[in-house]
Amino acid sequence: MTAAPDAAVDGRYTFDNATSEAARQVRLLAEILDPHSTDVLARTGVESGWRCLDLGTGAGTVATWLAAQVSPAGRVVALDADPRHVATHELIDVRTGDVTTVDLGEREYDLVHARLLLMHLPQREQVLRRAVGALKPGGVLVISEWDCTRLDEMLLRGRADLAEAFLAFQTALVGLAVDNGASVSWAHRVPVAMRDAGLVDVEAEVHNRLWSGGEPGCLLHASNSRQMQAALLARGMSSAQLETLRDGMDDPDTLAWSYPMVTTVGRRAED
Repeated sequence: MTAAPDAAVDGRYTFDNATSEAARQVRLLAEILDPHSTDVLARTGVESGWRCLDLGTGAGTVATWLAAQVSPAGRVVALDADPRHVATHELIDVRTGDVTTVDLGEREYDLVHARLLLMHLPQREQVLRRAVGALKPGGVLVISEWDCTRLDEMLLRGRADLAEAFLAFQTALVGLAVDNGASVSWAHRVPVAMRDAGLVDVEAEVHNRLWSGGEPGCLLHASNSRQMQAALLARGMSSAQLETLRDGMDDPDTLAWSYPMVTTVGRRAED
């Protein structure tokens, strides 16, 4: 079973940083994804003096890593609609704003990074083009998105009742995101969108890993199920299925893949 097709709607962001579960969610996302993200960013050559923009900064852990690389002369702007989970740092300028409308500037940044952001936005291609415009000549754009098209391949091992609950949860959660304007297949279109926006040296890679119950990659699903419980129940999941999911995600015998992450890197040509 694959995910529902993309839908064109008004674009309400599915998750909310103000909920009681959000701090746990963004922490788990950082634990799952930061090793991959920082490895890719290190390969861009980020160094002291660079000016960087982190879009949809979440917990701010990537922004903090970038601040360490650009120190002491550089600066990082961390932009989020609700940046309450970002720790204070002398080299990070935390800004509150809607990425679909806020001015990103022109030719200001050596590097722009966005992770799990544009896939949620119907205006994703317009935002990408504005991010390109915010790059200095020679600047680098890094975009990482989850591929949510193969939900039935994620659970590698689990009890029969967990398998049913897990797929019901993934289908319902991704369906909610699509209803809110997300794209399950955008990750695969990013390289083309970057080329169409004029970037050069465009490269992409896919990253994934297997998680056991009790590890961050499984605990994230339990966290998401709590944050989105009312919407999931309204979409047809039962309370029993949600409890089965949560128990399974804490069971060390469970094995589950993350959503594959497609990371695309492109560079603005020199003038």
